Amino acid sequence: MVRYFLRLGYIGTKYRGSQRHCDHPNETVQGAVESALLKLKSQNNPKTTFASRTDRGVHALMNACHVDLNHSMHNEVYPPHILKRILNSYFVENNHEILITSACIVPDTFHARFNGKWRSYYYRLAILKPEIKNMSIANSQSYLPVCEINRCYAVPSELSTSIVKNVADMYCGEHDFSTFTSRVLREPWRNTSRIIEECQFYESSYSQFMNDPQYSNVSIWEFHIKSKSFLYHQIRKLIGTAVSVGLGELSLSDVQLMFEKPNPNKWQKGLLPPPGGLYLAHIHYDKEDFLMDSTPVFGYTEKELAEKPQLQHV
Repeated sequence: MVRYFLRLGYIGTKYRGSQRHCDHPNETVQGAVESALLKLKSQNNPKTTFASRTDRGVHALMNACHVDLNHSMHNEVYPPHILKRILNSYFVENNHEILITSACIVPDTFHARFNGKWRSYYYRLAILKPEIKNMSIANSQSYLPVCEINRCYAVPSELSTSIVKNVADMYCGEHDFSTFTSRVLREPWRNTSRIIEECQFYESSYSQFMNDPQYSNVSIWEFHIKSKSFLYHQIRKLIGTAVSVGLGELSLSDVQLMFEKPNPNKWQKGLLPPPGGLYLAHIHYDKEDFLMDSTPVFGYTEKELAEKPQLQHV
């Protein structure tokens, strides 16, 4: 049995999240990847383990997974570049918006989730220009450039970006984020303390994808947030809170109280921004976790693997 590590990106609009569901397996990213792996005709039924779970409609510039595969022929392995090519061909043929960006063989102790040292996300806002008045949620997308639909969150021009930056600064450091997740109500045993290593809010340097005149309606801003791990809905609730403060619907002292007296029952449901603005950006791994030791692994020693370029990173 050989363990493979895959990096992948996807547009999440059409998927019911990354995690496979029994009722709709092929409508999830994991289900689509496992269906593609069946093309290899391995001796085992391929089951993937994803590094990070993304909700319905959330995108990924880089997610990752590992999978164990037993080649149909004795003592043979699937070269990573062949694996990558077969999977990507399947996605194209079956109209999936998924792309395997790299593949490699890893030690059988490697775990895509637990070996991840930190994760980062982007959340994109489209701030409407001041001349656009009386925007409602129902018609906000009509002001967006075509390629930004389901890719960002349209907010009114009244948003104070300087105040939102202040809120982003408040998020940094270690806090109890109970207020910013609903899972604590169902899973009271779960540790809700997290360390936010970085949270920035800035105007995007990639503000126009194309010369679409609709870009004259908006300015594109981004949150970038980094931590070892996040709670369910935590990032979107943090963004929704920051936007609400920036619009004057909440105060900085309200945010401070959310940390001093965390309470998920105090969360206002209407503040949750749409999933389409959220992107899983990167998962960091230490290079040492990919190294094989000198003992035979998958039928090959480290020296033998090094002599087989077809088995290396692609």
